[in-house]
Amino acid sequence: MHEAVYGGSLTGNEAVDGKSLLLKVLAGVLMAFLALEMAFYLVVVPSGADVRVEVRGARSVGMDELCALAGITGTEKWLRFNTAQAASKLAACPLFESVTVQKRFPDKVLFTVVERVPVALTYGTRDGRTVPVEIDRNGVAFRIGAVSEESSNLPLLTGPRFDNPVAGQRLNPALKPLLAQIEALEQDRPVLLSSLSEIKVVEKPYGGYDLMLYPVHAPVRVLTDKALNEDAIQYMMLVLDVIGDLSLDIDEIDIRAGTVAYKVKGA
Repeated sequence: MHEAVYGGSLTGNEAVDGKSLLLKVLAGVLMAFLALEMAFYLVVVPSGADVRVEVRGARSVGMDELCALAGITGTEKWLRFNTAQAASKLAACPLFESVTVQKRFPDKVLFTVVERVPVALTYGTRDGRTVPVEIDRNGVAFRIGAVSEESSNLPLLTGPRFDNPVAGQRLNPALKPLLAQIEALEQDRPVLLSSLSEIKVVEKPYGGYDLMLYPVHAPVRVLTDKALNEDAIQYMMLVLDVIGDLSLDIDEIDIRAGTVAYKVKGA
């Protein structure tokens, strides 16, 4: 009789199952390490990181001034930084037309601002003194008491009164079309616009307004309707050339409704 004797070695299936289990354990350990590392970079690092500010679009406002306007002291942590609150504070500054505040991982806060651009320069009175006032395309008086380089070549806009002006004050909404026309001339025909030293808004007795234009190179004033565009200014220049050949001391020209009338000084 023969007896079969089996050793203690694993069968093929048992060996495969053991290797599979070992791989699963190693994969689980690796996944745990990755999860811990991700948690460290996603939570621990941002929660302890100081805010690092980046600014785009600010031309006349420095970094320190902008951070002060946004209420940033330098001790804020990125994870707890309130973007809505910072944007609200910046939007309250009349210098900015629009503001966006965004958080960028892991520690950056991006401020994107659009500064107001002057399209008209006027004057107001404050404490008995005359002060310059810059106005943007929406009729917002955003810079008072100083004249930027951008507004140095703009014609003076008169007629609207600014008594004790404050930044953020607005012109009558009825003048927004005029501001849009001035902006279009600045962009498309700046040389033509520079031929005017002053644009005066003349209110009509029953509503609406006309414009009194003061040419740079002619000692007369020109009354026209509220359409301030390339055609209107070129027509004014043509009339001035014709009037200039007359031996008359003309004070004012009226070119409304396509007709020409004039007043002689002293008349």
